[in-house]
Amino acid sequence: MMNLHAAAGRFAITAALTASLAIAGCGGNSPSNAARKYVENLKGFNYKDCYQQLSHQDQLDVPVEQFLTQVPLAPRVSRDWFKSVLSTAKYEVGEGKADGDKANVKVAVTRVDLPLWERTIDATVPNADSAPSAAQSSLASGTFPKAVFDDNIALVKQGEEWRLHVNFPLKEAAAKLRKQALEEYHKHDYDKAIETFKAALAELDKDVATGNDGLKYFIGRELAHVERVKAEIPQATAYLEKLKVEDVDMKMGASRTPGIFGKITNTGDKAIDEVQMTVIYYTGSGKRKKEVFREVHAPIATPLEFADFARPVLPFVPGEARNFGFRLQAEPDVMQKAQPDLTLTAIVFADSSAPLPKLPEPSPSPAASPGAAGSPAAAASPASAPAAKP
Repeated sequence: MMNLHAAAGRFAITAALTASLAIAGCGGNSPSNAARKYVENLKGFNYKDCYQQLSHQDQLDVPVEQFLTQVPLAPRVSRDWFKSVLSTAKYEVGEGKADGDKANVKVAVTRVDLPLWERTIDATVPNADSAPSAAQSSLASGTFPKAVFDDNIALVKQGEEWRLHVNFPLKEAAAKLRKQALEEYHKHDYDKAIETFKAALAELDKDVATGNDGLKYFIGRELAHVERVKAEIPQATAYLEKLKVEDVDMKMGASRTPGIFGKITNTGDKAIDEVQMTVIYYTGSGKRKKEVFREVHAPIATPLEFADFARPVLPFVPGEARNFGFRLQAEPDVMQKAQPDLTLTAIVFADSSAPLPKLPEPSPSPAASPGAAGSPAAAASPASAPAAKP
């Protein structure tokens, strides 16, 4: 006959083992574990496995080829920079909150602050050609500016698995609105830009989807920047008198179309991200003077967003002189009948913790005559940028 105490002991052990296995099984199929698995695949560059973790609807919305251009939680950079930037990113997956067959998991992210990184590199390298090499070195050494923010991984339960819910159409709609807002900002239409940025945030608020919190963080930063720029309009307008425009000439450009060329110098004490000029065409004179056409140009336009090192991102610093040139847009009959008048109409102050680029020291030529090194032309030449070709 079996000892009753021994049987009871075996039963208790069996029950405890069964319970522990059940708990382990639940943990292995939890939202947090699914989120951790996705992050592991992302950091391991296992994009195929990342794609397999998407919900059925997300896989229907986006084929794998398109997915590779918009991987959730990954930085938005070109293929040249993708792996280098992603390898430096850190993701800390928190606990998930489930509500029926839906769940949301918070993810603390630390990664390269792309716009600040680009400005910092461009401000410290001797020329644009050395920027990519310096950027790679900063990634390797970890000496790059970091953005720290909260993101999220949303999941839906399909069968026995938790899968990522991304909602690519929603993100595409928000991305289009963000692009539109940036275009409005660069046109200095701040009210429209603010409205469109808010519309992008409202679009993302329509659904709890993977990566939405991170997108809202960066769009929110851009919105705050534009709101600051709008508030500084009175100070910016007053600063216009510190910009000196000279050597203005209307002539044919390289493409055989008429353009306006000149030089602009920042004689004040503030760095500038954007300079807007307006060309107004007038006919007649005196009381008969009449405006017949106007066009707006931005000879200096520093990107607010990451430009992927495709061009130097350099604010217009105090003491700097730049050559400028732009193609005129008026119809030929307007140019023949009217006289163009160039006016500075708006600026945007630089607002970044990146260091400002230093102007090169003027170096006199070996055969310079006395006083030549201190002449206006000699002083301006080393700091001048090449004229834009219409």
